[in-house]
Amino acid sequence: MIKHLDNPKNNIIAIIIVEIITLSITFSADFSDAGPLVSVVLKWIPGIIGVTTLLLYFVSRLIIKKYNWCISLLGIIIMFFVAFNLYSSDFSQTL
Repeated sequence: MIKHLDNPKNNIIAIIIVEIITLSITFSADFSDAGPLVSVVLKWIPGIIGVTTLLLYFVSRLIIKKYNWCISLLGIIIMFFVAFNLYSSDFSQTL
């Protein structure tokens, strides 16, 4: 089981698949109450987190050879958390 978790190919594919899923979640959200620039930035936040996770994963592979799947798992959890929070947020201002 640990061999499959430490396999770089599996981790990279998992990060990319989750990034595509979370980007599709945020792109389907309604950001009409937010400004146009804010809505563009908010839609790409899971993508930025995914690219950052990949970069951290590659750097950690250079330093440490085992337990790099923890970085992948943490990035996947953060991407889902951010995507679902953005999807369920109401951006209308209340005064």
